[in-house]
Amino acid sequence: MRTGILSMQQITNYGSFLQAYGLKSILQNMGHDVEFINIVPGRQLPQYRISRLHKIKLLLNRLKVKHPLRQLRYTVNLHKRFNKEFKPELGVRAGNSDGKFDCVVIGSDEVFNIAQKTWFGFSTQLFGEGLNADRVISYAGCFGATTTEILKETGIDEEVSALLKKMDAISVRDENSMKVVRDLTGSDPVLNVDPVIAYDFEKEIRLPETTEDYLLVYTYPGRMRDQAEIKAISSFAREKGLKILAIANYFDWVDEVVTPHPFEVLGYFKKARYVVTDTFHGAVMSIKYNRQFAVLVRQMNSNKLSFLLKQFGLSDRIVGSLSQLPVILETPIDFAPINKLIENERQRTGRYLELWCPADPK
Repeated sequence: MRTGILSMQQITNYGSFLQAYGLKSILQNMGHDVEFINIVPGRQLPQYRISRLHKIKLLLNRLKVKHPLRQLRYTVNLHKRFNKEFKPELGVRAGNSDGKFDCVVIGSDEVFNIAQKTWFGFSTQLFGEGLNADRVISYAGCFGATTTEILKETGIDEEVSALLKKMDAISVRDENSMKVVRDLTGSDPVLNVDPVIAYDFEKEIRLPETTEDYLLVYTYPGRMRDQAEIKAISSFAREKGLKILAIANYFDWVDEVVTPHPFEVLGYFKKARYVVTDTFHGAVMSIKYNRQFAVLVRQMNSNKLSFLLKQFGLSDRIVGSLSQLPVILETPIDFAPINKLIENERQRTGRYLELWCPADPK
């Protein structure tokens, strides 16, 4: 069965790579012949229009650090590795495949999020339009910061509603996305976990060679610059005698920065003594590998990140006050019920995909 995945695989982001690889692997293990479909850019909405200087502004923001040239080197190296190594290994190619697909799976990640400035803007393709397939479904799609109210404010709520209603099945990964789909279609979507949780990665994971105990900081450029956050993390690490290690992005207050293969990122999480993160997939990988972790929730990812923690009974990992950070990190997590939930969710993933995108359509 020829199956296409329409996702964020072109983004230079470890979480995007891993969720795309995980979904591809699940489908391949079911017997599908899987190809990635690249996003066709749509129109730029006035509220989220990208200026000509957008990329320059993003870069300058990243370089607002003590040693900007070091950050620039890490940024260039990360993009170079993704474009030359990781994306080709994932199976990402320029252009799109010709011909018809038996099934197209949209997702995962923020495929439905229009409330952000992106190069592809509001692409109706991400809502199923123009896909040459017998069946179009989503898997663990996410509206991110987009709410029903924002869709109405932008004037595209009826358009999105009509597109969603044409899809054969809709699967989302968070509460806000469920509400948006319910508001626009009158029907409840299926709730599924992100592919990084649904796929085990046991054959792919690469453990780092380091023998030192470390606290892993997993974030994006431009974040964790608040001096109070830095002081809280650094003080805890010093008290525990731990090295502070960051992935891919330079921070002058950490001890080491590495730019590993995505499968080695999983390994760094698995071997970490503690994890401090403010990203969705940082929390996902902490849960997946049963790490002691704490989460700084940002406004931009509050919908998906807060629900993820609530879903796994881990809302107490959210750092409400920085004085709580040591207590949160040192409070043991009972992972037995969490691991059982993960296994149940993996089975639900299989049942959903087998129902709506069977390898043998007969």
